[in-house]
Amino acid sequence: MKYRRSVAGIILAAVIGLTIAGCSDNKNQSALNNNISQPSAEDNFDADITVVQAVDMVSFDPIQSSDMSNVYTLANVYSRLFRYSENLGAEKELCKDYERISDTEWHFTIWENVQCHDGSTLTADDVIYCLNRAKGSSIMTALFQQVEEIKKVDDNTISITTDGPYPSLPTALTNVATSIVPQSYCEKAIAENNWSHPIGSGRYSFDSRVIGDTIKFKRFEGYFDQEDRALNKTLTIKIIPEGTARTIAIETGAADFNAEFATADYKRVVENPALKLWEKDSQMVWHLGMDNTQQWFNNKLVRQAVNFAVDRDACLQVGYEGLGKVVWNCATFAPTVMGAIENPLGMYSYDPEKAKELMKEAGCPGFETEIIVFRDEAERMAIVAQANLAEIGIQAKITRIENAVFASYIADHRAPMFITSWGCYEDPDLFLGRRFTEAGFGGVNRVWYSNPELDLMIAQGRENFEEEKRIPVYEKIQEFLAEEAPEADLFVSKTLALSNNRLKGVELNAERAGNYYKLHY
Repeated sequence: MKYRRSVAGIILAAVIGLTIAGCSDNKNQSALNNNISQPSAEDNFDADITVVQAVDMVSFDPIQSSDMSNVYTLANVYSRLFRYSENLGAEKELCKDYERISDTEWHFTIWENVQCHDGSTLTADDVIYCLNRAKGSSIMTALFQQVEEIKKVDDNTISITTDGPYPSLPTALTNVATSIVPQSYCEKAIAENNWSHPIGSGRYSFDSRVIGDTIKFKRFEGYFDQEDRALNKTLTIKIIPEGTARTIAIETGAADFNAEFATADYKRVVENPALKLWEKDSQMVWHLGMDNTQQWFNNKLVRQAVNFAVDRDACLQVGYEGLGKVVWNCATFAPTVMGAIENPLGMYSYDPEKAKELMKEAGCPGFETEIIVFRDEAERMAIVAQANLAEIGIQAKITRIENAVFASYIADHRAPMFITSWGCYEDPDLFLGRRFTEAGFGGVNRVWYSNPELDLMIAQGRENFEEEKRIPVYEKIQEFLAEEAPEADLFVSKTLALSNNRLKGVELNAERAGNYYKLHY
């Protein structure tokens, strides 16, 4: 049985509504072929696994949100042609093989006889339907801007044609919006505006959901790749907003895995031999955003002043206990991104006096604004930023909202400033257009910045398949955005997760913990 550390732990487990699951002696022998470390006769592949995270998902409709909580929930029930690799590249999933036919045409072959959770067979037509639907969504507008046509080659092969070279197309197909849903189910869900009982072809079938509390899945025994099916019998995602409460859930055995570890508990858990802290360098950039359409933030001198005013080291300390690396970028480039420059033009530092000079040069006497947050660590950082900004005459009120309404706040220009994070791809082409062009308006261009000169540079960056020819373009883009200062990047955090010391199959990528299907005992 999963361990219980104390009577208090049992009580807590009851309070937060989690069930401590028993272990079965039945073994899923086919799972031994998976890429897991040193499987043995003692491994149990029929455990009931509970994962805790900070915020709830938004919707089972793949095109409704690219929020991480949505992405890593939908990955369990839906398949995509490609899934994330360790550094957010592309690994084949529903796609069994692919080939670049020319600079502008790609062929993707899917697995044959893929079964969906309702017993239907997934077809190439379903794939084409979902990719075209994704293409029309705000999430994919920039990522699929180069896609001209998606068509069927044969019963198991689709062709994607682009208007020019698009080196990062396979990685673009890892986006949650490209999740494949049976067309018949998707059309019914759209017509009824009801996605509450999703049907996919992923490793789990949907069981139940209590909004704001739990999402439960069952292993799908008919998964198309039997050598890579779920290594646990059931998966429950439990929502616990408060960080220390998530830690306690692991300590007491009420949950198996904490996908969003609260750094305030760092010292406490590393000293506990019954726990295991998982840690990896990430590509997760925390930033202070500014709505570039609003008064004063439409002045780049004021935006530069904000970049000089904010104490990034203090933000890292209060937000992540110093577990990360400060960045001096305005383009959401983590240090591991292709062509990343640590401090473009050597331009920025923590310099309140310089910030005051820029405010004076801009003719800005100071003003009132608002910082929107929806997470604990962001709220702590906002308090630092609030004090920093007050020094240069910007009086910022902090408002906390639910993550589910954050996108609407951005879309309605109700977030003049905000603190959130962005998981970078290794290839800048996959986020620059989404973050800083008109194609990203209403999506993830949360700062509402665009510039024709930047548009041309972004297009130039994808003209070649050779990295060495692309890197100078991305270096030039970072220098350009340092001057424009559409946002203030703060730091790149560590990817951290927590489990008991018996859990196996834990994997962290450059964004967060994922691949829950590999968790087992």
